[in-house]
Amino acid sequence: MPKSDRITRRQFARGAAVAAAGAALLPHRLAAQSYPSPGSKLSPEAQSEVEAKLQNVLRKYGSRLSQAEKADVRRLLLLNQESLQQLRSYQLENSDQPALVLRATEK
Repeated sequence: MPKSDRITRRQFARGAAVAAAGAALLPHRLAAQSYPSPGSKLSPEAQSEVEAKLQNVLRKYGSRLSQAEKADVRRLLLLNQESLQQLRSYQLENSDQPALVLRATEK
């Protein structure tokens, strides 16, 4: 490798510092963006279920969580509740067979 193509330690350190600074700033910029409220499609019963789950999480772990983490937990619970509502809306009978059956066989 010719000497002119080599990266010096100083160039490498400068590049690493720029990359680290960019990575450190990225979460703050993502958090600053506004997204639609995840709980806007939930029924009042589902929202009260989310609040009950949130209160349970805060009761157990609230002293260890920052305000940003508490808001993130609430957001994730709202997103999960939307998926849960979709699953609950699918009608199943007790006699319905599973779509996939695991068969363990020995070789």
